Amino acid sequence: MGSKKLDIICPCCETKLQVDQKTGEIIWEERKPKPEVSLTDMVKGLENKKEENEDIFKKNRENQKARGRVLDEIFKESTKHVDRSGEKPLRDFDFD
Repeated sequence: MGSKKLDIICPCCETKLQVDQKTGEIIWEERKPKPEVSLTDMVKGLENKKEENEDIFKKNRENQKARGRVLDEIFKESTKHVDRSGEKPLRDFDFD
């Protein structure tokens, strides 16, 4: 009896595989050819990526400024509620 062969296509990379059913070994594989990209397309892609990164950086900078303002407001509000009596708070050690 000869071993049966399974033809499988990888869902991720679309590689065609022929696998021996009995041993599970790959007998044959045919990878999907990668599309060739021209140099001008690569440069355009890098320029687009650079613009996207600058936009993300600007948004994050604005978010940090806004966060700083919010934290300052919270700090000012919390300083209003501070006990200014001058008495030291009791520690667990003081109860002994």
